[in-house]
Amino acid sequence: IISQLWPNLNNYIVKYCRGKIQTNIRKKFDSFRFEDIDFGSSPPKIDGIKVYNQSVAKDSIVIDFEVFYDGDCDVNFSMSGAQIGTIKDFQMGVEIRVVLKPLLFKMPVIGGIQIFFLNVPDIEFELEGITGIPGFSYLVRQKIEEIIKKKLVFPNKITKRFSKAIEAAELKSIEPAGVLRVHVFEARDLEKKDVTGKSDPYVILHVGAQELKTQVIKRDLNPQWDYYCEFIILDPEAQQLYFKLFDQDEFREDDFLGSGAVDISEVIKPGKNDQWFNLENVKHGKIHLRFSWLGLTSELNALNLTTQETKLLKTENLHAGLLTLYVDSAINLPKIKFYKKPDPYIILTVGDNQTKSRRRRHTCDPTWEQGFYLLVKNPETDSLIITVMDKHSDSTLDKMVYNIKDLCDKPSMQISKEKFQLQLNSESKLTLSMQLRIMQNALFEATESDSDSDLDDCPSTVSRRKSFNKAPKEIVHIEPLSPATSNSDQIEAFQKSEVAASNASLIQKSTFVHNLPLKNPGDIPDPYVKLRLEGPGISPVKHRTKVVLDSCDPVYEHTFEYLLSVFELPAHRLIVTVKNKKLFHTSILGQKIIDLDILEASGFLLRDWFDLQEEEVSD
Repeated sequence: IISQLWPNLNNYIVKYCRGKIQTNIRKKFDSFRFEDIDFGSSPPKIDGIKVYNQSVAKDSIVIDFEVFYDGDCDVNFSMSGAQIGTIKDFQMGVEIRVVLKPLLFKMPVIGGIQIFFLNVPDIEFELEGITGIPGFSYLVRQKIEEIIKKKLVFPNKITKRFSKAIEAAELKSIEPAGVLRVHVFEARDLEKKDVTGKSDPYVILHVGAQELKTQVIKRDLNPQWDYYCEFIILDPEAQQLYFKLFDQDEFREDDFLGSGAVDISEVIKPGKNDQWFNLENVKHGKIHLRFSWLGLTSELNALNLTTQETKLLKTENLHAGLLTLYVDSAINLPKIKFYKKPDPYIILTVGDNQTKSRRRRHTCDPTWEQGFYLLVKNPETDSLIITVMDKHSDSTLDKMVYNIKDLCDKPSMQISKEKFQLQLNSESKLTLSMQLRIMQNALFEATESDSDSDLDDCPSTVSRRKSFNKAPKEIVHIEPLSPATSNSDQIEAFQKSEVAASNASLIQKSTFVHNLPLKNPGDIPDPYVKLRLEGPGISPVKHRTKVVLDSCDPVYEHTFEYLLSVFELPAHRLIVTVKNKKLFHTSILGQKIIDLDILEASGFLLRDWFDLQEEEVSD
């Protein structure tokens, strides 16, 4: 099929190169022109076809396949009328997803099709004859990638409706699986690119068409960015995170410092979410990344826990919700200068996040039928600002402001094809569909207040929510203790610590208490354990177990996790306090302060008993 279609596809690609790509390159080199374009007679190869029958909706068919082109390409181009170069050995590899949805009970059986690239294509080619033009090779590659991203790389897509009975919103909107939070912490041993023997490094990260950039660290081969960012993920099993490091140069093209790629499904697994990665395509250098998987829920009560986590991380660019919008159409937009119809497009803004629609030509009643995603920092206070602009005059046609809190009060936090009155013109209306989802980290556990008064209302602070189903949480199993036979008043607490094998530590602690003192046989204690992690520059992170009634040998089997690098361990300590919860009072049974540098001395695997002592630190 591909062989037979290739001449027609070749002709389309030639027209596209002479149109879009040539126009974009001319913005910097105004005399640029493609002369001869021939992508050869060898068609692309298709391989690795996968059809999903699990983890997909019953009314859809999802197909993934790989396309690889390595043909006899011959492209010549000129500047100022003189031929200056040729593109040779053009290669491209990409994974394509095709979604057939919804499935119908009558012809045409399939309601429509979505086609998009899961990741940015790998593009390689050789440019001959243009070594005298600085940055030209980089510019050509950049423009090709930009155009492909805007058209085909998720969240962008091509859609085609086969049945008029299907709503366009159903076909053109895709609900993501979740959000990937990335912590770009530091790098080491980077290459020297400046004449001073240093570099000014920064990192560019992208998932699909989403691209983010860290700040630049001046004159440092071991930079620490401490930068957080978030990416909307359609399918963690199929998508990858790519990162590239560069040395900023004010007078020429930035120097390459290394790159890499990670499978998202792997790095969101417990124990693998904090790693050092060796940089590729350079002699030396490595980067330290941390990952968190944030699922999506329609339960508003998950917002409190998500807000707690973002406050603990002490950074302003984290989000708590995901707003999915479908912009259908507008009617009765004003004309320009009373007689000319506008070329309208829409700008959508939530906080610092902004996106825009395609433009529609010469109409006061535009139909966009386009879906968007916007991350929301605080759904209870943030607003969605919609501005309708005219492309030709760059003027505002109309606008509206929608308080996202109003969406929180709607059933399932969503509305469908609702008409909104715009603010500047009483006759202008905009039709929208919106859905809000709260982001939640299943591995994050709630911190407790300083008071113990809420223990009865909150029997356990351990989060039991299920994480991403492809990455089940690895629970530490510990055999129960046998009943104590000693009458000694010695109090012992057992702690197990397990640290990830990488240069970062995922500390898991499961708590048992044994041989609690029994001063009055008629008043057996109701013990629970409080844990508090302390360290420089952070607020104390607190956890607690449930209360075990009437026991001197309680077994909790609760697991708590603290994400620390190996280098942070010596500066942190864990305060373990065993308390007795009674109806009208709470007393302390004992306390142990554990300096976490003990983990390094034990080879990062510690299984031991600790004697509880008098309270040293008030909790």
